[in-house]
Amino acid sequence: MGWNNEPIPWSEFERRLSARGASTPAAAEPQPEHSVPADPEESPTKPAQPVVPYAELHAHSHFSFLDGASSPEQLIREATRLGLTGLALTDHDGFYGAASFADAAEAAARTTEDTGLTPPLTVYGAELSLGLDAPQLGVVDPVGTHLLVLARGAAGYHRLAAAITEAQLTGGEKGRPRYDLEALGAAGAGEWAILTGCRKGAVRQALANAGTRELGETRALAELDRLTTLFGQDNVYVELTHHGRPDDDPRNARLAALAAERHLPTLATGNVHYAVPAHAHLAESMAAVRARRSLDELDAHLPATGAAHLRSGAAQLRRFTRNPEAVTRTVPLAAELAFPLRAARPKLPKLPLPAGQTQMDHLRHLVWQGAEHRYGSALNAHRRDRLERELDVIARKDFPGYFLIVHDLVREARQRGILCQGRGSAANSAVCFVLNITEVDSIFYNLPFERFLSSMRDEEPDIDVDFDSERREEIIQYVYDTYGRRNAAQVANVITYRPKGAIRDAAKALGYSAGQQRAWTKGLERWGSLEEDPQSQIPLPVQRLAAQFMKAPRHLGIHSGGMVLTERPVGEVCPIEHARMDRRTVLQWDKESCETMGLVKFDLLGLGMLSALQKTMDMVADSTGERWTLATVPREEPGVYDMLCRADAIGVFQLESRAQLNTLPRLLPRSFYDLVIEIALIRPGPIQGGAVHPYLRRKNGSEPVSYPHPKLIPVLQRTLGVPLFQEQLMQMAMAVADCSAEDADLLRRAMGSKRGQERIESLKEKLFAGMRSNGIEGDAAEHLYAQIEAFANFGFAESHSISFALLVYMSSWFKLHYPAAFLAGLLRSQPMGFYAPRTLVEDARRHGVVVHPPDVQRSGVSAGLEALAGSGSPTTSGRSTAHPTSGCTAHLPRAEDPPQVPPFDARSTDTSGLHRRDGGFAVRLGLSEIRSIETATAERIVRARERGPFLDLADLARRADLDRTRIEALATAGACASLGIDRREALWAAAPAADNRERFLPGIAVHVQPPLLPVLNTAEQTALDLWSTGISLDAHPVALLRDTLDARGIVRSDRVRHTPPGAVVEVAGLVTHRQRPGTAGGITFLTLEDESGTVNVVTWANVWTRYRLVARSSPALIIRGVLERSPEGVVNVIANAFEPLASPVGVSSRDFR
Repeated sequence: MGWNNEPIPWSEFERRLSARGASTPAAAEPQPEHSVPADPEESPTKPAQPVVPYAELHAHSHFSFLDGASSPEQLIREATRLGLTGLALTDHDGFYGAASFADAAEAAARTTEDTGLTPPLTVYGAELSLGLDAPQLGVVDPVGTHLLVLARGAAGYHRLAAAITEAQLTGGEKGRPRYDLEALGAAGAGEWAILTGCRKGAVRQALANAGTRELGETRALAELDRLTTLFGQDNVYVELTHHGRPDDDPRNARLAALAAERHLPTLATGNVHYAVPAHAHLAESMAAVRARRSLDELDAHLPATGAAHLRSGAAQLRRFTRNPEAVTRTVPLAAELAFPLRAARPKLPKLPLPAGQTQMDHLRHLVWQGAEHRYGSALNAHRRDRLERELDVIARKDFPGYFLIVHDLVREARQRGILCQGRGSAANSAVCFVLNITEVDSIFYNLPFERFLSSMRDEEPDIDVDFDSERREEIIQYVYDTYGRRNAAQVANVITYRPKGAIRDAAKALGYSAGQQRAWTKGLERWGSLEEDPQSQIPLPVQRLAAQFMKAPRHLGIHSGGMVLTERPVGEVCPIEHARMDRRTVLQWDKESCETMGLVKFDLLGLGMLSALQKTMDMVADSTGERWTLATVPREEPGVYDMLCRADAIGVFQLESRAQLNTLPRLLPRSFYDLVIEIALIRPGPIQGGAVHPYLRRKNGSEPVSYPHPKLIPVLQRTLGVPLFQEQLMQMAMAVADCSAEDADLLRRAMGSKRGQERIESLKEKLFAGMRSNGIEGDAAEHLYAQIEAFANFGFAESHSISFALLVYMSSWFKLHYPAAFLAGLLRSQPMGFYAPRTLVEDARRHGVVVHPPDVQRSGVSAGLEALAGSGSPTTSGRSTAHPTSGCTAHLPRAEDPPQVPPFDARSTDTSGLHRRDGGFAVRLGLSEIRSIETATAERIVRARERGPFLDLADLARRADLDRTRIEALATAGACASLGIDRREALWAAAPAADNRERFLPGIAVHVQPPLLPVLNTAEQTALDLWSTGISLDAHPVALLRDTLDARGIVRSDRVRHTPPGAVVEVAGLVTHRQRPGTAGGITFLTLEDESGTVNVVTWANVWTRYRLVARSSPALIIRGVLERSPEGVVNVIANAFEPLASPVGVSSRDFR
């Protein structure tokens, strides 16, 4: 879940978990010579020779997407080292890297104070692609012409961004902007500097493509005249470039002569595509990927020399000896154009208000109205004071518009019947609770408002809203319709290379076949890092080139839910373009760039659990007549916490993973805040920061609570002296390291960001100096810094954890009381969650839920509830009276102040079954869950059945208009059994039945009596079930092998816990998961499932490497290892050998997610 998790040894991983002091560091392993691209010097030093003033005004970063090889940070670093006066970022058709460019320049200004160097002035522009008739990805030499435009200050920037936006949206599809040169001339209004461009520029193309010299110059002059007419004589510059080619000097001489003839200035540029010469090979390889060719195939189109890198002013003077003024002219122009990008920050849009009210007046009205609805008319003084205090802060910070917009989105969702819930900082705000933005009552849970609107930063709070994932698109389109396509856009997600893609593209560029590419990428995990391995079947050149591709942007995607709304057109700040998804438009900046530049992001996220809960509540209401909402479910029910203490959490939101299930019996949650802790605890930040085991020991009383420093008591008291949340790390930095509010905000933005490690390291000296001043030195200071540094790789915010904890409780509550409805809700919402439907069904059946197979006479489109035979009235059959010993509170009114949950007794009998309220219902699998039966086909069958039950297979085919393929799919799943025929008979009759549809002439179908077919045995039925639906209801595949496994001494999962620790055991089952978290130091975790439950397996890196082929690819395994049991009873098997186990076709696992 982190961005930069480097592999660490298991010993170091375990040390961090246990919070022990650092051991003697081992000798660093030598790094492969070519494992990463050569970068400019990390700490530039002042050059010995005098600097010749020069500004590079034509440079592409890797945000030109496969047409640039260096990041904006690398360009700034090298420009600073060379002593350049200015640097212009001119990526193709957009400002994709502008925010990173501005951020890098500011960082360079902070880090070069001691070196005497000055970072370059930042100039913003774009190379526009004119005359495109289609997206150019895959084209060897893209069509059209280029026009290089540089913005003159903030006004020119806004005009250029707006012009790019109009071209991108007018083009109608991603990758094809459509510019009109005359319209560009009007849009520029004298605020742009125009360069005639590279070899794709109209002037150079006119010279190169004419039949004679005279004709070429005539056409070139005509192009110059056109540019000066449209953009003004004073704004056009003739660009000269020199890459060491034999024809560069003659061509530059001709261009200079044409400029003199029209009295235009010349300007020298490097047409830069990478920072340093060492990046040239990477740039050529990316060009090959863009053209979808190998380097050999593209050779004729590649530059002869790797000369498109940054050069100093002195180097440029040596190249332009005949035109020195073209070099010196760049400096005053850069000074004229440069400006700080942050000056472009827009305001939020304003919603329509009642007459005579300000935004703050309207917000106050909504708050007091909502408070009466939430708490009743008799509002006590404590609640009133809290709301008044929050409103005063909102007014003081002038944030009412933000709350009104979020309230409007939530109001629209609820009006449409879309389940939603605010998370993020909203969970700490009573205002958000009374506005129905969140269901977390911060007053009831005593959550501090200061974590919501902190005095340390003047920016809008972070309110994310989760919507039912299947209906979120309705709200996104509502935003577009309400605010307009020019004022609203989704945030981008810059898609960077991952191991599989990097190996595939590197192999393609180096000329390897598609078959070889597939073979090499098949065994790679999707996430992780690439380390050079001489023993690998992948050739070293491919590995080295792939390592250079890693983390470079490949293309632009869409953020999971972030949207930016602005009062002025947002396209004037950051260009908007079409996304691949229909009816979506997206900014050219990702969330970090938006945050850096002050654009306010609203996160409209899709959450599958909300979809599942909505469907569960609907089915409960329809079947039992009991209607629940998130606001009416009883709080703090002991049975819910008892269930979680037993790690009975398959299907529960956020608690399904192996690590979470292992932690629950150790944490023993007995309150809502314990769930908050549980969610935050198993994250890379607390794990790497050594917080997990210390917290668990203190929670269970085996270790006294202590604090590293008295100043940290108020910060860490809620978490027993152990930092678990992002907010705590920020407060620690301010309390004991004397960090300013600005430094603390930098820490906040670093946590979970792509450059988190780098940002935190930039504060390292200041953190240690501040700790020294507070008397914290040595190991104590190192430990505190390690905890702060660990959170760079994703530490969870307390506010997010609180919001998630509510859904943990809700999903647990419904799993406990309505296990059948909860299972059906999960099945209807697939794909989602941690487990495949097969595992969810097996778990529900172990809890007494009856599950029926799909049936054409009874099944709906999706899974649903069906009254059990003899269970009574359908509307009352699921209700039950709480057993006196169960402690169930579902039948009681919701208590505002429920009693404290008593301690958990692990020796007590599991009474979960006594809480069940839908015991009169079974789950019937849906028709759309059958392979090859689409939703539309299932709907057709259900509609046809409404006119009466099907008489036979031919009647089904005729009324539902089913072809042979779909009848065979139904037959394979056993869905035709209610028609009086088994699977083989139905398969035999599928073809004749398909000929009996209404579209065919009547009477042409021929009925053939099937032969006497043998009855399918249990193994065959199980195999067909798994292939057709992925769910086996007759027998678990491992149960069919149990006699053989027992004879061999293989231990069944429910008997593993009774085996003494340290014993060598063999376990067997279907693989449900393979995981290798970035924090685990190369350890792989597997989960095996048999007919009785699951077993967790831990695999060291060397064992995984030895058995990789079997362990990685076999759907079922026999694993030998040593049994390990914790004092709390958590069992793992430490693997030392693997062998494949026979399994039916259709069994698959969810790996490395």
